[in-house]
Amino acid sequence: MDTETLCPHSNDYMTINKKERYSHGFRWKLGINTNPCIQSRKGKRCVYCGFLNYRNPISPLEVGQVFNEVFKSSDLSDIHRLELYVSGSFFDDEEVSFDSRLEIVKSVKESEIKEVVLESRPEFITERNLESLVNIIDGKRITIAIGVETMDDKIRNKLSKGFSTKDLTTSLGRIAQAGMRVQAYLLLNPPAINNDKNAIIDIIGSSKEIINLASKMNCPLILALQPFFLAKNSIVAEDPSQENPVRPPWLYTIALTLRLLDNIRSVMEPNLHIILGNEIDNVDPVLVPSNYTSDGNVCPCTRRIKKYLREVNISREKMLEIVHRILESPCSCKRIWESEIGCEINEFNL
Repeated sequence: MDTETLCPHSNDYMTINKKERYSHGFRWKLGINTNPCIQSRKGKRCVYCGFLNYRNPISPLEVGQVFNEVFKSSDLSDIHRLELYVSGSFFDDEEVSFDSRLEIVKSVKESEIKEVVLESRPEFITERNLESLVNIIDGKRITIAIGVETMDDKIRNKLSKGFSTKDLTTSLGRIAQAGMRVQAYLLLNPPAINNDKNAIIDIIGSSKEIINLASKMNCPLILALQPFFLAKNSIVAEDPSQENPVRPPWLYTIALTLRLLDNIRSVMEPNLHIILGNEIDNVDPVLVPSNYTSDGNVCPCTRRIKKYLREVNISREKMLEIVHRILESPCSCKRIWESEIGCEINEFNL
């Protein structure tokens, strides 16, 4: 089984509870149904966001208790990395109270889990919020994840992210000062691009820029490549007036992007860690990354290749092996993809 539930949802408080192969063990994706993200509260949620809170979100004061109920009843023996998701930002007091945050981090400290990933928008990444955690746990065990999506402010604005590269830069400085790592989510082929070739170009340019930025800040960086998928309830999914309907990237596009990112790693930052996200999330996917036949239908090779991609995060060697296998696929749909991006695989240079 590629993913499995660690324990049942607790009274609809959990939005996701899955584990996936990662490094020498597993990563645990745990989502808690908190009050809505600040963007949703302002009526400005990201255009691709399909997360509409489950009924009866729990209060910020109860998040720590709900977390511990699940945490202490789960088998943690092979969990290398805990990814804790709320409805928006872990450091937003309207979602997770200050005391709940401390309660959660204290529990993680006492476990053997090497890394906990906490997501937040830049405006909540303050010195006070970060210092409160490193007073409890070694900052090297904490990764602060930010939905950067792209380093192009114009594209990010079209996605309604609500923050700038300047805001991101400030956050990186604070994360570095606290001795933590940053994980930058980069969105492959978001609705504001909706073209596989241009999507690859944006990811590569954004990766180079954020690697340079993190290096200047002396902030350890993880690049998290997140292929876009169309989520139910998202603004783009519910827009019937689109002249050019959005489509997730080809699986070949994902593989080629990973190869190019590894090339960048070799040249710019040998210690850079790259991970691949998927559509197994706390939302319902409508369209997911696939390969296509000449008539526009999903190619039968999709299932096999998606199975390969689920093992990318085991190691760099495994990633390179899988990328090679995908890009050398004999399936006829690969020629359709090459025609769409305007060149053959080996001719794609940046």
